[in-house]
Amino acid sequence: MLSLCCAVTIIARLPNHAVTADVGARYAGRQRARLSVLVMLIALSAGCSDQRLQSSQYFAVDNPKKLSQWSVIQANDQDLSLAVDAQVYQLASPLFCDYAGKLRTLSLPAGGQVALDADTDRFRYPVGTIITKTFYYRRASGSQRSEFRLVKANQGSELGLNDFSLAEVTLLETRVLVKRAGGWTALPYVWDADQQDATLSPAGALIRASLQSEGESEGEGPSEEAQAFAYLVPNQNQCAGCHVLDQATKAILPIGPHPRHLATGVEAGDQLAAWAAFGALSDGVLQEAVGLGANVDWRDAKRPLYLRARSYLDINCGHCHSPTGPADTSGMFLTATSQDPIRWGVCKAPIAAGQGTGGAQFGIVPGNPDASILSYRLGSTDPGAMMPELGRSLVHAEGLALIRAWIAEMPGQCDEAQQTVAHSEGNNSSLLDENLAFTLAGDLD
Repeated sequence: MLSLCCAVTIIARLPNHAVTADVGARYAGRQRARLSVLVMLIALSAGCSDQRLQSSQYFAVDNPKKLSQWSVIQANDQDLSLAVDAQVYQLASPLFCDYAGKLRTLSLPAGGQVALDADTDRFRYPVGTIITKTFYYRRASGSQRSEFRLVKANQGSELGLNDFSLAEVTLLETRVLVKRAGGWTALPYVWDADQQDATLSPAGALIRASLQSEGESEGEGPSEEAQAFAYLVPNQNQCAGCHVLDQATKAILPIGPHPRHLATGVEAGDQLAAWAAFGALSDGVLQEAVGLGANVDWRDAKRPLYLRARSYLDINCGHCHSPTGPADTSGMFLTATSQDPIRWGVCKAPIAAGQGTGGAQFGIVPGNPDASILSYRLGSTDPGAMMPELGRSLVHAEGLALIRAWIAEMPGQCDEAQQTVAHSEGNNSSLLDENLAFTLAGDLD
């Protein structure tokens, strides 16, 4: 856990951030509270040691062998601690990685701020930025770390830093993204058996484990319902395969920490507001980022089904399935900003057929998830058919159920003859736009 000294330092280093009336008036009270808490903690912390008041260590060229050399995350016997400049953040709608929990951190260089790219609506980070994502599971009751008997994370409910007890939690890997002068570098670290540090593993790793749901019966060994699976730590090439968001530049970029994934649209848990509060965003960038809209939490059953489905597809699939992503040639764009239903796969025949279709003809058949390629691929674990191709070896049952429900209530029907004509012209994308091969009984949104 963070020491009292660390807590004082974190608060002390927060800027007295001036906020505009229309965006940040509600934070004025927090600034006054911040000063009160700071005074109190200073009084309580007199005489404490500075031994843990460390900052993240940026390496402009070298790739350290040990994760601890970055100084972002440190294991201290049974606890974890973070550098004073490492800010924990969460995504509004998390992506699925075999039911693992994730601890995400952002470290900016001293005085550095995040800018907004007006052409892509993504954040641009300064050189010296370090982003980490640590994957973990709780252990099944009575099991040792070496057994890898793991428990599913509760649908993305993440542990707070002070909740980590390495007697109960198994850390598997930490992925480091570091922004250098030449661009981003992705580095995978695998946690050692003693859970006190992680070692750089450019070739990745394969960890054989079993996974059970919360509350499943547990005996001497794994419960009968526990599911065996192979947890894959991606190698550096696979990291690049997912993180190249623009095929023209081939540059690696972060996937999650961008405006739509950080904004929640509500004050509680809004990461954009939190980033502005600790000085990562200027007032101007905050206002621009808020104006780009927010993805809803796909787990929130109170939100409209179509918004939840679009948000789920955006974070899990949109980084590849976009006009600039690795799957740009598919003509299927699953970003939340894509407004053309045929680009979501509605009555769209695949450009490249094969086992990935499961025998289905269209990406989405309104009202019929069983006849839709999208639900088939999300429900497959066949390497030649499954989507996403990387990042999972298990089917995300809850995510699949969400997409199936969205398709099931979707109005309209496909016109097979018209679709055949559109695709007989060499898969011309303009024809796909001009000859929508379906009719809608109502607005899909």
